[in-house]
Amino acid sequence: MVKHILIADDDEGDRMLFADALRRVSTEVELSMATDGDELLTWLKTTPRLPDVVIMDLNMPAKNGFESLKEIKKDPHLR
Repeated sequence: MVKHILIADDDEGDRMLFADALRRVSTEVELSMATDGDELLTWLKTTPRLPDVVIMDLNMPAKNGFESLKEIKKDPHLR
């Protein structure tokens, strides 16, 4: 089964580096990306299938990783 990973990072270079490294390791992975905590939470709340893994930068603008984690923990669907 294909695993789904969601990466949230405001640095495009870091997102691309992660995506490139992931492609080299496995073809059995679907990758989605968010550019900040707000986009991450919107994505999580509207997707029909939650990702298997979320990788998040803790120092993002708008809503940082710590704030995003607090909101994820509060939401029964995402917890």
